[in-house]
Amino acid sequence: MNQKMLEKWMDEGQVTLPQVLVKNYTAIGLTEVEMMLILQIQSFAADTELFPSMEMLTERTNLRLEETIKTMDSLLKKGMIAIEQSQDASQMISERYSLAPLWGKLVALYENIEAADRQEKQVEKQTNLYSLFEAEFGRPLSPMEAEMLSAWSDQDKTSPDLIKEALKEAVISQKLNFRYIDRILLNWTKQGVKTIEDAKRIAEEFHQNGRTTQTINKDEVKKSAGSIPLYDWLEKRKG
Repeated sequence: MNQKMLEKWMDEGQVTLPQVLVKNYTAIGLTEVEMMLILQIQSFAADTELFPSMEMLTERTNLRLEETIKTMDSLLKKGMIAIEQSQDASQMISERYSLAPLWGKLVALYENIEAADRQEKQVEKQTNLYSLFEAEFGRPLSPMEAEMLSAWSDQDKTSPDLIKEALKEAVISQKLNFRYIDRILLNWTKQGVKTIEDAKRIAEEFHQNGRTTQTINKDEVKKSAGSIPLYDWLEKRKG
C-alpha cells in the first residue's frame, strides 16, 4: 500500500461511536439507515461541519435526497437528534446537530435494564424467603402469613436479609410464629436497624441481658435439611 496514501488517511482522523450505541441501536428504535446518517453527522462534526445540509449528507450515501430528508425528519421526531442554535459575539445565529437526545435514550435503556435486573433479583429473593419460611415452619404458609411476608418486603421495605435474620431469632427463641417475627422487625425498625450487623448486635445485647429464659436445644434449632443453618450462627454468638 502506498505509504503516503495511508498517512493521508490517518491525517483525516477517525469517526468513533460508543460501543453501547453500536450494540443497542436497534433496541432504542434506530434503523440501519438512521444509524448511517448519525455516523455521517459525527463524521461532519469531526471536520467542524456541525450542520451539514441534506445535500451534503446525501452525497455520502446511496440515498436519494427525498430519502435523506425523510430519514432526518424521522430522527428528529423520534427524539434521537436535536437542532441547537447559538449566537456569537456579532449576534450571528448558527445551528448545529446535537446527539445529546440519543445519549439520553441510551442511558434510559441501561437504567431500564438495571431496574428489570433488580426486580428479577428481588422476586428471586422473595421466592427464596417463602421456601425458607416453609422449611422452618414445616408446612405451607397460610394466605395470611404469605400476605404478611409480602408486606414486610413491599410495604415496610424490609430487606430479605433482615427478614431472614428475624426468622433466625424466632427459631432461637423458640417462638416460631409470625406475630413474634413481626415484633422483632418492628423493634429493629424503631432502633434504626439497617444491616445484618446491626440486627446481630441488638440480638446479642438482648440475649446477654438475660431476657431469654428458655434453654435452647441445638438439635431442635438445626431441625430440618431444608431449614436455615443456625447452629454455627448460634455458636458464634456465644464465642
